[in-house]
Amino acid sequence: MIHKHKYANKALRIFPILLVLYEVATYLSNDAYLPALPHIARDLNTSHHLVQLTLTTWFLGSASMQLILGPVSDRYGRRPVLLIGVVVFIVSTIVCALTPSIDLLLFARFIQGATITSMIVAGYATIHELFDRERAIHTLALMRSVTVLAPAFGPLFGAMILYFLDWRWIFAILAIMALIVLFGLISKMPETNPKENRHPINIKRILGQYKRIFTNLQFMRAALSSCILFGAMAAWIAAGPFLVIDKFHYGVFGFVIFQAIVFGCFIIGTRLVKPLMKRYKIPSLIKFGLTCALCGGVLSLLLAVLLPQILYGMIISLMLVAGGTGLCYPILNRVAIEASTEPMGTRMAVFSSLTGSFGMIGSGLISSVYNGTLLSLSVILISFTIIAFLLMGIKQ
Repeated sequence: MIHKHKYANKALRIFPILLVLYEVATYLSNDAYLPALPHIARDLNTSHHLVQLTLTTWFLGSASMQLILGPVSDRYGRRPVLLIGVVVFIVSTIVCALTPSIDLLLFARFIQGATITSMIVAGYATIHELFDRERAIHTLALMRSVTVLAPAFGPLFGAMILYFLDWRWIFAILAIMALIVLFGLISKMPETNPKENRHPINIKRILGQYKRIFTNLQFMRAALSSCILFGAMAAWIAAGPFLVIDKFHYGVFGFVIFQAIVFGCFIIGTRLVKPLMKRYKIPSLIKFGLTCALCGGVLSLLLAVLLPQILYGMIISLMLVAGGTGLCYPILNRVAIEASTEPMGTRMAVFSSLTGSFGMIGSGLISSVYNGTLLSLSVILISFTIIAFLLMGIKQ
């Protein structure tokens, strides 16, 4: 139900746009520098393995603070949590730009990832509180279709900067972008958690809320299914630069093209949500999206075994995984949120924590098992898509 407070009209128009712009900046911090990974390894005199870990530590950070920030945003409001998070993101991004060592870069990447939690917990809680179910799903789908431009075209953005400037400028430009968004959020972000709904922080009560959410089967099925698919995409994000650039020698711009194709399919999936919701029921859409992703996972394994020296088979498989994920991710997000009656900040904290955890698992597995072959990626893709399908695809 849309809140009828004095900010509502402005929030409905402006806040989602500002949140998307900030989300794009945060995701670009993880995508625009992908073409620079080999450059960073050489510049900081470190290994590919440690540079890949800068992705894993970002995801580790993105899974680290939700369970704290959820109750904090329920107690003190959505605005302060999001705005402070933006400030910390700006500072950590500047540190990434100035780092002299891989150790400091790993630490700064962790902090940078941790700030994502404030955006998802407080920012997305505001979206869910502003809109009813249908409007929220449409808004989330639209936001996803825009924010996925980061992994789709972020590498191109980074490659263009690398063509003219040092890799450190990628982080410097993102810090400036986030600073501009911060001024807009200070002016236009609504507070959807009014003071009369806030209660003092009580550890016992909060633990009880988390227990009820984690034991809520409907919530966990929807949340885990969507987050596991996110983990599959994170595995590609971590492996992609080394497969495309180092293994198959397509170069930076070749990687940019493949990345745009894969995440372009994700965008198509999100844009199909609104028209398809008018014709089909939500369970059918979820099952269709999960089936597409599963077919992509199966195809990736078959082609990795039969045609291990041809990258195009993996790209086609990833297109199916990405398209299916784009279709069902925003729907599963809302289904999970509606499955619980606990405070919104607490619900979003759990969802965000699971998302970050599976992003960390996906990228971490690649960092551990990647051996320069398509098979090492396809095993993760098929495993994750099978689990996601079994969680939500069988009984709908």
